[in-house]
Amino acid sequence: MRRSDRRALMFIMVAALGVWGGVLLERWLAGRNRLASISEISSRSPDPSPEGKGGEVSSAAVQSPLPVKGGVWGEAFFDPNTADSATLVRAGLEPWQARNILKYRARGGRYRRVEDLKRVYGMTPEQYEGMAAYVKIDKRFQPFSEAEREAYRRQWEAERAQRAEQRAERERLYEERRQERQAREQARKDSLAQRYPRQEKFERLVQLDLNAVDTATLKEVPGIASYRARQIVRYRERLGGFVSTAQLAEIEGFPADELEAWFKVEPSAVRRIDINKASVQEMGRHPYIGFARARAIEAYRRNQGRITSLDDLQLLDGFSADERRRMEGYILMKNEK
Repeated sequence: MRRSDRRALMFIMVAALGVWGGVLLERWLAGRNRLASISEISSRSPDPSPEGKGGEVSSAAVQSPLPVKGGVWGEAFFDPNTADSATLVRAGLEPWQARNILKYRARGGRYRRVEDLKRVYGMTPEQYEGMAAYVKIDKRFQPFSEAEREAYRRQWEAERAQRAEQRAERERLYEERRQERQAREQARKDSLAQRYPRQEKFERLVQLDLNAVDTATLKEVPGIASYRARQIVRYRERLGGFVSTAQLAEIEGFPADELEAWFKVEPSAVRRIDINKASVQEMGRHPYIGFARARAIEAYRRNQGRITSLDDLQLLDGFSADERRRMEGYILMKNEK
């Protein structure tokens, strides 16, 4: 380490020691002065004048409290619940007794009556007799008198009765509002029941012809409401009629496995398309053909002539065996009536 660095470090250490020493010296002097003032107060003797005026109180024996700045002590009553340590010492207590009282108050303790001072540790009869006449407990620390307790009891009962009345009024208003809500809800239900009467359902299993049943009858089937009834009718119109109850599974979201047992099919009612005469639009609207296949059929008729069997279309795109089998129930050939 360089010499300049060592000097700087030494200067910092000396400055720190000086500051710390000054703080310790100040604390020592302050404590010494405080002890000297307490000793001076405790060592003074009472004034034996017949008027009861005199100097500070002795810590050994207190005959009567001393005046404050020339005034009489009767104008300087003290409350042990709020007095500071100096006032308690002037009243005749030892400094350690004053500290005990402050600690007792710091823990939440309070003196309700003058007689409570007898409980102070080390309190002598002479000390108590000398200061008891000058103790004045503030009203906020005093216990309630019988009259005050009775007044507070009556006030509390009146407030409780008022709260009970307010609670009963709130309950009454709540009950009225609840009944009003129930009445409005019932009126709404009655209105809906009038506008949308409940649909009666079949009590036993019946089989309905899918190609002849209307929406009103469909809604009598358990599990079928207006929406599903309209789905069935719309799909039937697009197909031109059902050829099998299994076609219900082709309706989006329809529970065919659960409801298929309620239906049967009369194939004779199916509307069929003359594949050699129908237009592209007529064939394209059918769910099993579509416009792409309809244009392919129209092109085949133009190039190859009449179609005698759906097998004639097997070489065209989109006419697999499964597709031809689905279309078969809706196609009319030239040799069919």
